[in-house]
Amino acid sequence: MGILVRDEKIDRQVRELASRTGTSLQGAIGAAVENELKRLDERRERIEKAFRQVRERLAAHPVIDDGMSHKEFFDREYGDV
Repeated sequence: MGILVRDEKIDRQVRELASRTGTSLQGAIGAAVENELKRLDERRERIEKAFRQVRERLAAHPVIDDGMSHKEFFDREYGDV
C-alpha cells in the first residue's frame, strides 16, 4: 500500500515533521495521524463528560407536569388566558 501526496505544502510539512522528530516520512505520517486520532478521542471524552455533568445537574431538579400544553402555559404566563 502507498500514499501519494500531491500537495506541495503537505509534502513539505511531512518532511519537516520527519526532520524535526528524526523519523522517516512514514513514521512522521503515522505519528501525525496517531496524534490527531488521540486528540479527537480526548475531545469526544471531554464532550461526553460535559453532557454527563449537565444530565446530572438536570436530574437533580424535579420534573413538574401540571398537565398544561405549551400554549396553555405561555398563555397563562403572559396573561392571555
